[in-house]
Amino acid sequence: IPLEKKFGFVRIGLVYVISGLGGNLLCVLFLHSIIYVGASGAIFGLLGVMLSELLTNWKMHTHKFDEMLILVVIIVLDLALGTFPFGSNFSNIGGFTSGFLLGFVILTRRQHHWLNLNKSNTSQKQESYQYALRIISFVLLSVGLVGGGVLFFKGVDLNDYCSWCHYITCAPPSCKPGYISCEDYQIGNKLNVTCLNNGRSGIFSLSNRNPDEQAEELCYRLCGK
Repeated sequence: IPLEKKFGFVRIGLVYVISGLGGNLLCVLFLHSIIYVGASGAIFGLLGVMLSELLTNWKMHTHKFDEMLILVVIIVLDLALGTFPFGSNFSNIGGFTSGFLLGFVILTRRQHHWLNLNKSNTSQKQESYQYALRIISFVLLSVGLVGGGVLFFKGVDLNDYCSWCHYITCAPPSCKPGYISCEDYQIGNKLNVTCLNNGRSGIFSLSNRNPDEQAEELCYRLCGK
């Protein structure tokens, strides 16, 4: 609400939508066959934009250290909750990163106007710092969204390039060695199996063996056991 009062609902709404896109994009690159719904990516984008706005407009905040502490505590607790079942920290992290970068791009305010300073070297350095953050953040955000979109349409599974990344979104006991979990369903003589530990999935032809035994064997194969 304070951000919306300062910057208007259009810019904050833009942050919400783009952060939701960034969160879902990162989520689908790691979890191809698991459907997650919810607004956690967009909400984390608002947390990210609150943090970047605080950093880029640091001297304008009266209780800056208190605000920083509250934000860090909320972010850490929410990320911890994201490791529990039915949550996805991929969405949270993607949304937070998108919102954090976007805050530097569209929520920067001219500090020398706020502080009633003239065009001194100090105020010019502050503005140069803000402009540098804006350019760098815009480039990183654009590369991330466009690059993620290209990888998505190419069907790239980022788990193939990061064998430990699934630990970001799960916690013991679901991530301890030796524990695997899969979802499977049968369509005709085909068995669709999805490993919940890393998001890998596949469709396999059933043989004359017990379908449950085959599902267990395929589960171990997909989960890398």
